[in-house]
Amino acid sequence: TFEALVELSLSLPYQAIITTTTMEDCFNANTKEHVDSNTRTETNSSPPSNSNSCLKFFQYHGVPEAQGFSTFGIARGALIMSNVVYSTALIVLASKDAGCSEDDDDACDLKVYGFKPSSLISNIAILSGLLSAFFMPVIGAVVDFTPHRRLTGLLASVLIIVIQTTQIFLFDSTWFIMAVLQAIAALVYQVFLLTIFAYIPEISRKVGNEKMTIYSSRFIIVQYTVQILFLVLVGAVQSVIGLDDVNTARASQGMNVVWIAIFFYWGWRLMPANPAMHKLPEGHSILTEGFRQNWRTAKNINTHFKGGVRWFLLGTVFSEASVAAITTLSVIYLSDSLELGGNKIIIFFVLTLICAPIGSKISVFATNRTNPNVSWQMSMLFIFTTLIIGVVTLESIMSDITNYIWGMFIGIGLGWYYSTETQFFGSCVPKGIEAELSGFFVYCSQILIWLPPLVFTLLMENDIAQRWGIAVSSSLFLVAIGLLRCAAPWETIMEESLCESQFSEE
Repeated sequence: TFEALVELSLSLPYQAIITTTTMEDCFNANTKEHVDSNTRTETNSSPPSNSNSCLKFFQYHGVPEAQGFSTFGIARGALIMSNVVYSTALIVLASKDAGCSEDDDDACDLKVYGFKPSSLISNIAILSGLLSAFFMPVIGAVVDFTPHRRLTGLLASVLIIVIQTTQIFLFDSTWFIMAVLQAIAALVYQVFLLTIFAYIPEISRKVGNEKMTIYSSRFIIVQYTVQILFLVLVGAVQSVIGLDDVNTARASQGMNVVWIAIFFYWGWRLMPANPAMHKLPEGHSILTEGFRQNWRTAKNINTHFKGGVRWFLLGTVFSEASVAAITTLSVIYLSDSLELGGNKIIIFFVLTLICAPIGSKISVFATNRTNPNVSWQMSMLFIFTTLIIGVVTLESIMSDITNYIWGMFIGIGLGWYYSTETQFFGSCVPKGIEAELSGFFVYCSQILIWLPPLVFTLLMENDIAQRWGIAVSSSLFLVAIGLLRCAAPWETIMEESLCESQFSEE
């Protein structure tokens, strides 16, 4: 999902503003550093070659944790996009099992396993969202209170590879089992993310804020680039060989398995095994300590950081639910209501990804003229308006060009949203509690991600058009905007963030 595009930047525990959104910017920074070094040594060597610059881009000054995190971004990019392609195939097979005709342009009202075929992907999102919301505090406690962070992440990676390999065998008789595995894979992926995010504060402490800002841009660039390249590769294979949606999903999974196996292995070779970050209080259970810690964090925020952090996190709960639903529900809407085939859905998402950096530039422009809070609200309103205009008009137009334009505007909105969210979070977090709030932030982003798919499923099962499901799901943006309007003036939020503080353990 697009939420995963910037999971790194959403959990950064430092006060930084990410404004670099192109590979060229980072290469220029590397080249400048190399040239400065040559100037200091007064050598007459030739300028660095492009290959040297590209190599240096991935060196991260020899910090293995940063190299590992970037390597995981290469794996995650392919994994995310492969599962988007796979979702399309699941809908096709579910529709076939229900007895729906491919030649019928009307929505299929037949059911399979008690639900309409279109409800399959949203039901997977409901299950995975509920499992993530419940198990994340438990896994977080394992990462925080035991020395098994690396082992936990490694086991999650292996399990992901096993599930992805199993899902290659997608047939008429196995699609339901594969759909269940899809929900389990989403939970395991969240476990993997928790383990690698725990390295972010350590990277920041090693390299400092200035270098970490550059690193964060590189992390995002790597994953963006891989996602686009992987989708283009899958689309090319589909077009050249002439594969249907189901065979495209199998081919995509096959390429994905080889891809993630290589880069998961490489990434964990780079990541060190670290001791426990905190000691488990005597008499407390590892199964419940994560929930206790989240409750303590929530109380401390409500007591000490009422002006900015409290409203930011409340806004995150609702806005992230809508953002997470965009990719999940858009696959259903594109394939069912707009009747896009697998190759056209791939084009849609490629264009969306390509346009996201434009939104990052808009974020810088809007934030400089207002503040991160106002800019973030504007980005939500932009996405909400874009979604509403699309679902109201596209079904009557039924044009691939207008569908693609819609996707481009969604990409611009998401780029604006995530870039501003990163800046807001980095600016409002007080010193001394960055690590605690990073984990709590990730948890807040998962609490309600099951709600929009649930609403969408209920509406579809009651024969209400899918466009209204998209509209209702995106309305959580309006709730988030209302909450953010309650935040203190930006100057007050900045004053609050300047105070070094430690959370109470009581």
